Amino acid sequence: MSTGLDAAVVGSGIEPPVEPKVRRAFGLLERIAPAWGARWAIELWCTPPTMELSQRMPPGVPQSRPLEARWDGHRVRGEIWGDGPPVYLVHGWGGCRAHMGVFVKPLVAAGYRVIAFDLPSHNESEPGALAPGRTTILECAEAVGAVVRTYGAAHGIIGHSLGAKAAALAVARGTRAERLVFLAPMGDFSLYLDLFADRHGFGPRIRSRLHRRLDERLGMPLFDTDISAMAARPDNPPLLLLHDPDDRDSPYQTSSAIAAAWPDARLVTTTGLGRLAHYRILRHRPALNAAVEFVTEA
Repeated sequence: MSTGLDAAVVGSGIEPPVEPKVRRAFGLLERIAPAWGARWAIELWCTPPTMELSQRMPPGVPQSRPLEARWDGHRVRGEIWGDGPPVYLVHGWGGCRAHMGVFVKPLVAAGYRVIAFDLPSHNESEPGALAPGRTTILECAEAVGAVVRTYGAAHGIIGHSLGAKAAALAVARGTRAERLVFLAPMGDFSLYLDLFADRHGFGPRIRSRLHRRLDERLGMPLFDTDISAMAARPDNPPLLLLHDPDDRDSPYQTSSAIAAAWPDARLVTTTGLGRLAHYRILRHRPALNAAVEFVTEA
């Protein structure tokens, strides 16, 4: 089965390489103007990468109905298939709803209404409070909550990467869901701050200011949006985690730690997906079957 996701993933997958001139500029700002560096860094942090991945649904997906939901005047667009209890599909950072399309056909066949949408500033959805082409984890969680409020309490939410983090945050903020499935969930932001600083060539002076600006922009501590910060909540719904140890973009240990802390969680480990495991898991038949079986269990 062709993945449709492999060919254009650059480098480690989450982001394209940073240009040398950008790294040199950040290195200079680290030394002489870290506050200016942090202003630049936060705009880059909030900008989803452009990935040259297919935006077409997989073959065999039935005809859909259009979806529209709003929060604070911001519009989210997507598609709906089938009838029955709703299952929501949430794509990752820089992705689009088509990347979750492989779940549509089996869930519709099982009697569920499948709802997939684009996160803010992704594909067809409008931006939130920030400039076009930018968004935050909190806005992504608000979009998940808005769609669920509009189309009904979730029988299940299936999220990939940042989509898993957004789903967890939405549930922690009151969105109702009976079951959750996280595929290669994004790790803690402390890790990504370090990686972001290393990739862009700046050090602790810009990093600390970037962290502070992110807290201010969110109106809450950035690290409180991590799944690990919410995992031990006693009212969390049952969770299935699917992750591959080869994943270079989200550490497998992320899912191990979540499974250990979440009151009712199960971790399924895939193997052999290689350096593009973060994306290949979305076309890995055993992982997809496990996700569908978990969502459709009585």
